[in-house]
Amino acid sequence: MTGLTAPPAVRNRAVRLGVPRRPSRRMRSGPPRPSAAVVVPGLLALVAGLWDLSGPPLWRDEAATISAATRTLPQLLHLLHTVDVVHGAYYVLMHVVVAVSGTGDVAVRLPSVLAGALAAAGVGVLGRALGNPRAGLYGGALMATMPVFSRYVQEARPYPLAMAMTVGVSLLLLRALREPSRIAFAMYGMALAGLAYVNLFAFLVAGAHGIYVVWSRGPVLKWCGAVAMALAAVAPFAVLASAQSAQVSWIRSPGADDVGMLAVQLFGDLGATSPAWVGVAPLAGGLALLAITRHVLHFPRGRQERQGCGGWRGERGERLVALALPMVVVPPLALFAASWADHPVYVFRYVFCCVPAAALLAGAGLAALPRRAALALLVAGLGLSIPAHLLTRGPDGRQDDPAPVASVLAAGAKRGDAVLFVPDKVRKYELVYPEIFGRLDDVALKRSPQRDGSFGGRDVGPLALATRLAGVRTLWVVGHTGKAAKGSKRLNLVRGLFVPAGRWTSRGMFVARYEVPAAR
Repeated sequence: MTGLTAPPAVRNRAVRLGVPRRPSRRMRSGPPRPSAAVVVPGLLALVAGLWDLSGPPLWRDEAATISAATRTLPQLLHLLHTVDVVHGAYYVLMHVVVAVSGTGDVAVRLPSVLAGALAAAGVGVLGRALGNPRAGLYGGALMATMPVFSRYVQEARPYPLAMAMTVGVSLLLLRALREPSRIAFAMYGMALAGLAYVNLFAFLVAGAHGIYVVWSRGPVLKWCGAVAMALAAVAPFAVLASAQSAQVSWIRSPGADDVGMLAVQLFGDLGATSPAWVGVAPLAGGLALLAITRHVLHFPRGRQERQGCGGWRGERGERLVALALPMVVVPPLALFAASWADHPVYVFRYVFCCVPAAALLAGAGLAALPRRAALALLVAGLGLSIPAHLLTRGPDGRQDDPAPVASVLAAGAKRGDAVLFVPDKVRKYELVYPEIFGRLDDVALKRSPQRDGSFGGRDVGPLALATRLAGVRTLWVVGHTGKAAKGSKRLNLVRGLFVPAGRWTSRGMFVARYEVPAAR
């Protein structure tokens, strides 16, 4: 009896989407084992994420995560009603994490590390799904060793999760194009909506997906239906988020330097070293240009074949570039356009989800080279990235460094001393260092952050503060450095009642000690 043969329609569908043909005996042997293209990037990303995970200081945004996650669910809902609704889904997740494992540095950052490992492994899966597993292997491995990858997967914020979900949504799109059923597109639409609830701006990846669907001659109407379903689910959330747009009023309009810095960061560097372009970004960017040049500018027209309703077959590198290039370009350009036309909304971490696509393009460039040359360039990229890896794990790796401030308080503050936060949002650090701030009297507090539905709580007015300070012997002022802190009315009040007894500063933060005058 002869072996069974797949119907022609099934074979054509597999060929069209780059699915390698397998012998029927292997297909009957059960699910395939994960390949090196998936396992190696995932393991490298896990190692990079766990490397000195507690080294970078918990900065102000991570303190916000801890503040939100340690509240009861009703208190968390109260908070989201006034601020940070865009991070609500992530805060609910972290509420569970904190309830299980506590608020230690490693505990709150571990979900981001795991999400980063999934994203790197997902790059390998994307390369394999697009018919170029070497590009997935090299791209995932390169991304795992990028300093900008470590920068964001080593903090308790939602952006690594959004990155992993972006890769997952892209895989669901490829699956829907391979098996264009209503269920497949419904799953894609639901995943797209879920992505928006983790990072609203990541929804812009749908525009990049649309370009790929049109390029591949896929079922555009089914894709539009899935996106419309996702938009309907996301619209109420977007309205709530837009009502809180004042919380991003600090963002400035991007300029030409931001456009150049975007390329530096998308291809792996922190964008904070001097000069900013020295690192892995020139190598990764050059490899991406090699892939684009090879598969777009020298497009082999003669090899293009129509494959029925599913679209153009295309060479495997063309399919990869057709998906990855729009994913790199569309979300940042959309935020730049919105920032220039209306309100500034561009910050790199909002488009961190585009890094896997950039890495996949660089991986395609490596896959176009001989194997030994590709491996040599991967090693060179790791060497170029080491200084920035050390930088992001050091005290200057974040916007502020509260650790020295906490050390000063731990050594010098005594039980019964008073503390004043300038501005009140610095109060978030009470939950990061409860053993230190727990023994101090929060002299300005009128209503706790939990009751107030905010991160900073509610402070008393100047007259009530002056009355409270009248009985204080030693006052510690903890705040953010900057013009706002230097011109604070509360600081002027303190200087009128106390004499300075010391001031210590660290990156973005300060602590000052004041004593009551001897004659008082």
